[in-house]
Amino acid sequence: MANMTKDEIAAYLAEAHIAHLVTVRATGRPHVAPVWFLEDNAKAYVMADANAVKVRNIGRNPAVSLSIATDQRPLKYVVLNGDAQLAEGEITDMVERICVRYDGPVRGVEFAKELLAEDRMKLIEIHLTRVTGWKDED
Repeated sequence: MANMTKDEIAAYLAEAHIAHLVTVRATGRPHVAPVWFLEDNAKAYVMADANAVKVRNIGRNPAVSLSIATDQRPLKYVVLNGDAQLAEGEITDMVERICVRYDGPVRGVEFAKELLAEDRMKLIEIHLTRVTGWKDED
């Protein structure tokens, strides 16, 4: 495996891969959840239900990691480490951006409205402290 360049990492993160968010349970053991995410301006954003385990875990311990990997060759993966918090203020725009990223412009907007109408949607904001990426060597 070879390190990815910053440009390669940025291009990879611009693609709509499923990420795995790792948070720390009260017991100290990891909790892993597949998530939709969006990286923007040295932060990553993840949507979650207010009652989700990941939300409770972040309330106790903000240290998180996001792992984004391909499952086919050429293999690539990026790990984003950081400190998470629940976003303050208006979250509609970012939730919509995430939904459109994964579901397309029509269904994404509809799905974002559905999620936000439930009034339980939270947005996790991750301040990135370390970004690493690897790829198959050419």
